[in-house]
Amino acid sequence: MFLDDRSVNLLHELIRTPLIKNKELEDKFNLSRRQVAYSLEKINQWLQTKNLVPITKSRNGNFIIDKKIFAHFSDGTSYSDNLEEYIPTEKERALLIILYLLGKREDISLFHIIDLLNVSKNTGISDMKEATEFIKKYSLSILYTRTGGYDIIGDEFQIRKLLIVVVKSVLNFFNGHKYFEKLLHLDISATQEKVRSIEESLNIHLTDESYESLPYMIELIFIRIEQGHFLHADFYVGLDELADTEEYAASKLLLKEDMEVPIPERIWLTLQLLTSNVRSADILTNERIHDLKTAIGQMIELFEKKTCLFIIDKEDILDKLLLHMRPAYYRIKYHLTLKNQFSAKMIEEYMDLHEIVAASIKPLEDLIGEKFPPGETAFITMFLAGQLIKQGEELNKKKRALVVCTNGLTISKIMQQTLKEIFPEFYFAESLSLRQFQDYQLDYEIVFTTIPVQSEKPMYLINPLMTLSEKESLRRQVINTVDKESYATIKISRLIATIKENAIVTDEMALLTSLSKLFQEGQKKEPKEAKNVTYGLKQFLPSEFIQLRDQVDTWQEAITIACEPLVKSNIIKPSYVTTLIEENDNQQIYSFLGKKMAIPHAAPEKGVTADAFAMLILKNPVEFANGHKVSIITPLAIYNQNRHLKALSQLVELAEDEEKISELLDVNDGSDAWFIINGC
Repeated sequence: MFLDDRSVNLLHELIRTPLIKNKELEDKFNLSRRQVAYSLEKINQWLQTKNLVPITKSRNGNFIIDKKIFAHFSDGTSYSDNLEEYIPTEKERALLIILYLLGKREDISLFHIIDLLNVSKNTGISDMKEATEFIKKYSLSILYTRTGGYDIIGDEFQIRKLLIVVVKSVLNFFNGHKYFEKLLHLDISATQEKVRSIEESLNIHLTDESYESLPYMIELIFIRIEQGHFLHADFYVGLDELADTEEYAASKLLLKEDMEVPIPERIWLTLQLLTSNVRSADILTNERIHDLKTAIGQMIELFEKKTCLFIIDKEDILDKLLLHMRPAYYRIKYHLTLKNQFSAKMIEEYMDLHEIVAASIKPLEDLIGEKFPPGETAFITMFLAGQLIKQGEELNKKKRALVVCTNGLTISKIMQQTLKEIFPEFYFAESLSLRQFQDYQLDYEIVFTTIPVQSEKPMYLINPLMTLSEKESLRRQVINTVDKESYATIKISRLIATIKENAIVTDEMALLTSLSKLFQEGQKKEPKEAKNVTYGLKQFLPSEFIQLRDQVDTWQEAITIACEPLVKSNIIKPSYVTTLIEENDNQQIYSFLGKKMAIPHAAPEKGVTADAFAMLILKNPVEFANGHKVSIITPLAIYNQNRHLKALSQLVELAEDEEKISELLDVNDGSDAWFIINGC
């Protein structure tokens, strides 16, 4: 028997998150309770054909999955042993038709398609219409002639972009690589060896995904060249930029013996190498890389200015972004960015941060000469969000965990940081590609992975980018199955239940994580928040922190007076005030908002102990060192790296609202000012 697409997806989800509830499955896959039950019945029938124990439910509604099922899918076995057991969906069949046409070596008729996909004539016609609709977004069409059969018609550059998308998509099918063998009879072993040689010559380590897809893309390119489908000469637009790269020289290794190709085709092969994601590499110090590194540095500085944050380990973060941005540079410049892998749900926790990132990437857009696609911007948001989480966990008595990710290095770093948030009890040693994991020699006690791997230690399948509900489900699953006594899980669960009886809990995940940290033996530091909650100006700027004065003699005095409420409340130390004055006076790094507001601030380690803003409103403005006349001084005390972003955004709006600023300068009481600020 075969498993349909819906049943395969549900089985995948159950194996990855066995503690998921039936209602969660319904919501995630937009299914009814009856549809889930029907698919579960089909899954169990299929499991029995594999001599595996069917999935059942406990009295409390939890799914009971036999250990042999997990073992079955962790040894490299897919959800079907051959293509005949799995029927592709309509969209998948459309992509297979496109793949078939892209790599055609002979005339293709409807009969060929029906025979290869094992569908009826009507289904074949319907699938062809779906394929035609899919390629319209590339300004392409499918044409049928009696002499040549079906063919994809349109600009070859657009066809090549389509080729990249289709190859990656089909490889993501279950047993996807087998379709290349079945439809196109491709043997990629020789090309794969060439790719491995290029890795060595360029001193790079490709991600598993790029290592897998690149040979197929190259073989399809050669098929099209052999069939006389060449890129037009106007593709020379990238010649000056690409011909002096090491990748251009390495692309010659991909050519078959005695094979000569036009320069545009060499450039295209070079682009495939340049846009392939890498996990590690020796970045060349040529002028173009220098320019890219400079632009990234400017982006980070702009981000710091807009968030009023001071990023630690800036050089390390810059190098990591450079590793990601080098292939992204060419993807964006030549419009080769693939479909967005970051959904809005993935970044919903960081929306304030995301808006600031989007406003900070102009230096990169200016360098590339193109607008950033939403997915690339979201990626940087996720990366920076991970970097802003405070470090410094105690490593003693923690389980040593590995992260196996087939995506790029930076995606795996995001994944690793997310897991650190979810499991403060674990020490996450390394993030590895599949090939690195297979050769890993050091000890570890648990592994989190995006694909099934062979391991004697506990293994958990996860999404590279998890939603909040997936994070919560994963924590429940792991803590309830891995050495739960060590972390007093039962006690913590009871404690949370007691707290919920007597108080409103708005973020149970953050509470669970914080209590886990608190209960660790030998924990010396105060627990950190797992999820930073954002607050507005109402919370950050209480009315008692707003002061009014007619005038002051100097800007130094203005900063000192403005900071007094923060000092009295022990939110900042007196040394922080000294730092603000010294840095503004000597380095002139102070910031201004709008025409009349200054926001002096410094790094939290300079003397910040909590989060708050203060405000001094002057009837007569004071002149700062650069001649800027300021009427409102708002010192910022920022302790938590994400919590203040909403308040800061509101402060920016306030500073640019000339009508409100005018009203503030006329008030005679801090409470009245507070009501004006908050629109009350």
